[in-house]
This record gives sequence, structure tokens and C-alpha cells, in this order.
Amino acid sequence: MKSDFAGILPAVASPCDEKGVFLEDEFAELVKSLYREDIAGLYVCGGTGDGLCMPIADRKRAAEIAVKMSASSKGKVIVHVGAQNTRDSVELAVHAAEAGAAAVSSMPPAHCNHRQVLGFYADIAGESALPLLIYHIPALSARPATVEEILEMLEIDGVIGLKFTDWNLSFMQRLLHTRPEITIFSGMDELLCPALLYGACGGIGTWYNVFGRLFVEIYRAVQQNKIDRAMELQNLLNCFVEPGWKYGMKPYFEYVMRIKGLAPHCFRRPHVAMNAEIIKDIEPEVEAAIATIEQKIRTAEE
Repeated sequence: MKSDFAGILPAVASPCDEKGVFLEDEFAELVKSLYREDIAGLYVCGGTGDGLCMPIADRKRAAEIAVKMSASSKGKVIVHVGAQNTRDSVELAVHAAEAGAAAVSSMPPAHCNHRQVLGFYADIAGESALPLLIYHIPALSARPATVEEILEMLEIDGVIGLKFTDWNLSFMQRLLHTRPEITIFSGMDELLCPALLYGACGGIGTWYNVFGRLFVEIYRAVQQNKIDRAMELQNLLNCFVEPGWKYGMKPYFEYVMRIKGLAPHCFRRPHVAMNAEIIKDIEPEVEAAIATIEQKIRTAEE
């Protein structure tokens, strides 16, 4: 049976100061601003949320704040519990259930073979009372899983689907052909519209923090079969993120979050912020692009 997870869930950033200290008030303000964009929920402490660089105590606080602030909007909170050891992941998954999250998710631990990853997910699912979304993210995998291996993971009791962060939408389509009832969230911001057309139930992404309404409008346009409109918005986003491919997506994202007043910093050391000379060169273009996107969204709403 298909789950009721769907729609636009920002992979919410975890604001911090220059020393990497989690800024709870700024996080709460970011969550509040995102719900004003009519999102369906939040994905907490994933890659964009810098979860792997945060102390477990801070990750728990982020989950608690996200759940509490999502209640009035009836938003679903998915907590990323990935860690480099099973003990920490299980602890975070159990806490997520206690905090009232709707589901948990996890990247596979690095440098593990298929049997180890299978056991890792089975341990999390076995200890947590929540549904589990696994990951498919070849760019961060030493050996990307095959379709057959993903299907085996989906047989684990409690696993309802996956976060699919890959350019290869044919791979996703093959999974859905075999298991049409599973939940698949697209994790590639640049491919949200095509992924929805290929069967994804929604999206979880980085740039949703900055342009939540844009992604909501892409999702709605696809639901209404207004594909030209959806691709127009998708192309606006794809042009905007292009500097990230040149200068580094994390530094670029953090820079945009800062100029939008959404977070002073998003990533902890050893992450390095964008070079000041690069910022000077691209700032006028970036600010103009932000204005264009925001105007396009306002026009749609009118």
C-alpha cells in the first residue's frame, strides 16, 4: 500500500555560528519561514542540514524543534539519522520516534559492502517504530547499489521507500516498475519536474530553503498537468544554481542563505566559505536572478 508521504519537504539547513555552534533560534525562524511557503514538511539533519558534522545532542534538538513547529501546519517531519556507526543511528532513530517525527531516513555508512548496508538499515528499522526511507546517492557511494540490491533493502520490514539522489531516472523507474507502491522522493533539485513525471511522490532538497514556493509551484504544476509551466520554473532554478557547479554547491548555497538573511552559516568546519573575490564577481548577477525568480513566483500567485 502506498504511504501518504508526498509533496515538498525542504532538507532544512541547521544554522550555526562561525565556531559551528547550532543556533536554535535561527533554526526555528528558518522553519517558520519555510512553512509560510506552503511546504508539506521537513527533512532534518541530512546533508544540507549538516547532520553528520553536528553533535548528537544538537541533532536531537533540531528534531524536537522541527516537530514542535510543524504541528500547527500538520507538516510531516522526516529525521535523517545517518551516522558512521549503528549505535548512534539507532539512538537518533529512537529519539525521533519519541519526539513525534513521522519517519526516519539515513544515508548508508561509508565504505560498507552491500551486506553491511543491509544490516545497518535492518538494525535501524528493527529498533525504531517509525517508517524508514533509505538512500540512493551514487555520488557519495564508493560502490553504488544496483537495482537488485535496492529492491532487497526495500524488503526490510519498516522500509517504505527511498530518497533518490541520482541523475539516472531510468533507475528510479525500474524500481517503481517492480515495486509501484514504494515512496520515492527526488533528491536532485535540478530534476524535480522530470522526477515527478517519472513517478516520484515529491522532493527533498537543498535549494528549497531559499525558494520553497518555487518548488511548491513546480509540484503543483505537475499535479495539474501544466508541464510547460513546471519546466519553466525548473529551468529558472537550474540556471540559478549553475555557479554552484563551478565554485562548489555548499559554499554557494551558504552564501545565498546569508544574503537572504536566512542563516549566518550552514556548514561546520572543515567546510570553507566562498572566496570573497568570487562573491564580488557574482553578487550582482545572483541578486538579479533572485529578484527574477521571486517576481515569477509572485506573478503565478496573482
